[in-house]
Amino acid sequence: MVSGMAMALFGSFVVVLLLMALLFRSLLWGLLCMIPLTVTIGAIYGLIGIVGKNYDMPVAVLSALSLGLAVDYAIHFLARTRATQAETGSWRRSVAPMFGEPARAITRNAIVLGVGFLPLLAAPLVPYLTVGVFIAAILLTAGLSTLLILPALITLLQRWLFPGARRAVPNSQKQEEGVQ
Repeated sequence: MVSGMAMALFGSFVVVLLLMALLFRSLLWGLLCMIPLTVTIGAIYGLIGIVGKNYDMPVAVLSALSLGLAVDYAIHFLARTRATQAETGSWRRSVAPMFGEPARAITRNAIVLGVGFLPLLAAPLVPYLTVGVFIAAILLTAGLSTLLILPALITLLQRWLFPGARRAVPNSQKQEEGVQ
């Protein structure tokens, strides 16, 4: 069962990557979108292995759900990043607006949905308990990884992500060149 689910998860991962590349019309943006998803899946399923939880039906179902839940925040963040960068002309000027409304919305969504599944902890059946804990963990991990990892990667990759963008010249360099 584990090898079959691993192959299904890998196949789903590839399909989601292709969809993200089509959505953003760029393989680089599609790969960037997959980073929070990869971190979330690695963290959650690593935790499952560390605590010794059996790979049972609820965990198998969660693997499929985790793909859709985890990539959602990245889609919103990256789509808004592209729109904001197009308005401002640079990633540097886009950071403050991105950590306004979009970051608040992602944070609130992750908290509300994550906490919304926690009442399952009071369920008498173990599968419900498993689903409650792991969906809450998936949502919170995906939200955090989106808001922490994506801005850092965008900063590192901005030359390739925004090839036609104006480059902001630092003030110290402007003074050295005599530019006002």
